Amino acid sequence: MDAVNLVAAIKSKDTGAIVQILTNRSSTQRQLIARLYRTTAAQDLLSDLQGALSGDLKSVIVGLMRTPSRFDATELRRALKGIGTDEDTLIEILCTRDNKQLHEIITAYKQEFNRDLEQDIADDTSKDFQRLLLALAKGTRENNTDWIDYRLIDHDAKTLYEAKANSKTPNPDPWIQILTERSTDHLDRVFQKYIDYSSEEIEKTIQTDFSGDLGNALLSLVSAIQNTPLYLAGNLQEAMKGSRAAPLIRILVSRSETDLLSIRVEYRKKYGVSLYTALQGEAKGDYLKALLALCRAEDL
Repeated sequence: MDAVNLVAAIKSKDTGAIVQILTNRSSTQRQLIARLYRTTAAQDLLSDLQGALSGDLKSVIVGLMRTPSRFDATELRRALKGIGTDEDTLIEILCTRDNKQLHEIITAYKQEFNRDLEQDIADDTSKDFQRLLLALAKGTRENNTDWIDYRLIDHDAKTLYEAKANSKTPNPDPWIQILTERSTDHLDRVFQKYIDYSSEEIEKTIQTDFSGDLGNALLSLVSAIQNTPLYLAGNLQEAMKGSRAAPLIRILVSRSETDLLSIRVEYRKKYGVSLYTALQGEAKGDYLKALLALCRAEDL
């Protein structure tokens, strides 16, 4: 029935009906709808949607029609191609996806664009920032376990401290290795132990000793490791402050079936207003309806 209704909605350019159907289905359901649409209309649903929609609404709906790995791969390709590199997008995606997701993104990137993601990152970035992104893209982070290795926690905290304490210029190598390979639970404890050595939080050290893209990426990585929903809530706020639709759409689409509820909770706690309410000042019409449908509900 959804496929049949979409045929009619696209033909009449009834964007409200398109939003109503596709924002209220899961990614798996949308892939099934796309297959049934091809049978029903002898057309490609994604192509027809791209022809029927425009602007930010088109970005939302087309994003929803891609699988999560294809969506992330498309966002990364957009960040890397053309003049200039969108470092913020690279940092956000690579810092917040788990090993399985990263491996799926690399595969989808190859299938979608016939290109190697790691090679494109290497070609478009440089120096220590490049090395950090490539280390993240490999998806080799250790899994969380019930075992707490206090000796390794102390070793890692001391190693991070000594990498900056023994030189005027901090050595980024151990920072990149430890922050991209250790489990997130382990790193939470390392960050606490680090204070014993440095007498300051790890974020303060990064702000003081690292600059540019590497500094921004390390701060984002530490934030995402400690609390991914809070990190993404902050990115949503920055996107809305700057009236930047792309990161707003990316987060809502990519997290709508994972941790968007947690992001909503963190957003309200930090900014004193619900995400649902905040979105209403950023959009209008069917584009707003699509964003609110992804957000799902008001948080009182």
